Amino acid sequence: MTRRLIVGIDARSLSPQPTGVGRYVKNLVHHMAALDSEFGFRLFMPASPVGPTGSSASPDGDDDPAGEPDGIVERVVLGTPMLDRTSLWNNVFVWNHLRLPIHLSRRPVDLLHGPFYTLPALCPAPAVVTIHDITFELHPEWYTRKARLAFTGFAAASARKARHVLTVSEHSRKDIITTYGLPPDRVTAVPLAPDPQFAPVEDRGVIAEVRRRYDLGEEYLLHVGSITPRRNIDRLLEAFAGVRRRAPHLTLVLAGRVEPPSPPVEVAIRRKGLTDVVRVTGYVRPEDLPALYAGAAAVVYPSLYEGFGLPVLEAMACGVPVLTSNNSCLPEVAGDAALLVDPLDTGAIAEGIWSILSDMALRNRLTRAGLARAAEFTWERTARETLAVYRRSLSLDAPAAGAAVAS
Repeated sequence: MTRRLIVGIDARSLSPQPTGVGRYVKNLVHHMAALDSEFGFRLFMPASPVGPTGSSASPDGDDDPAGEPDGIVERVVLGTPMLDRTSLWNNVFVWNHLRLPIHLSRRPVDLLHGPFYTLPALCPAPAVVTIHDITFELHPEWYTRKARLAFTGFAAASARKARHVLTVSEHSRKDIITTYGLPPDRVTAVPLAPDPQFAPVEDRGVIAEVRRRYDLGEEYLLHVGSITPRRNIDRLLEAFAGVRRRAPHLTLVLAGRVEPPSPPVEVAIRRKGLTDVVRVTGYVRPEDLPALYAGAAAVVYPSLYEGFGLPVLEAMACGVPVLTSNNSCLPEVAGDAALLVDPLDTGAIAEGIWSILSDMALRNRLTRAGLARAAEFTWERTARETLAVYRRSLSLDAPAAGAAVAS
């Protein structure tokens, strides 16, 4: 019997409270394991959180991949010496450039996949890296000094040493090729997908319970995603203030953690006189998200720059009309199924929101188109195209041009 090729995956982003990269790893591994018996997958996880970028992992986390065929997925928890759990030992640099490569040198893999922008400086295995976007290169002012140190330079070096670079949109692919000077055939765009849980919620009682739990009001606009400078929250608040003059019953829900260097969002809310009509929920449990989307009058996502913009597809999959930006990858992901506006134009954001609220024909068109658009993106497709990159990286398949997001 032919031995399975082992792909090691840096799984430090798996967490009981997963963000985008953790969900990417979970879904990718689950679907690759279900599709392919040629590869086995070894997930490397720390016994305690890894910093400084805020990502963490837990071997007992609810978000670990589950249900894969026996023997295809193995979890390896990399402990610390003498139970040392100091912040220095758990620093992301130590994990990436010392702990992981030491383990790999002792227990080799056929291919290493770094799903979170970087690879070990001395990588003891052929490698693939996923660089979701290079916002930190294009807009360093949106990041803390620690985050810039974690990514800038290391991502570029990882891209150049990797046998292949994965990214999540054609827009990011072009940015990476141009900025890092890589050959186009070494960078492939493989789109993400909404989780299967994102679908229209028919039970109005479930929606009512989530509305009550988070104190959302009867009609609300929803923004989902961590609150960072690129999410353009200040302009969204200003646009919302304008819309409320025509819809005084409306609330705005900001679902996600505030992340540095963003100041506490309550300051901007108070400054604009919106304290009583804006809800800041913090992290929302994954099981609540479908009903949170489904109960919204519209999802608003006027980001200044995205590598993919997964909340756009999640909202569409739940049957909710979406307003998003006409920049970066967002038109590529949304197609003609969202209302696109200039994120720098507060008036355009406000008018777009009002159009969705007041024009039933537009709402219905966006809802139908959104459901169809979201259905084009599946994790099975993401898994198949990622496996194809693994094979190319190990010279198992003939090379092909980088794939782009469906349009």
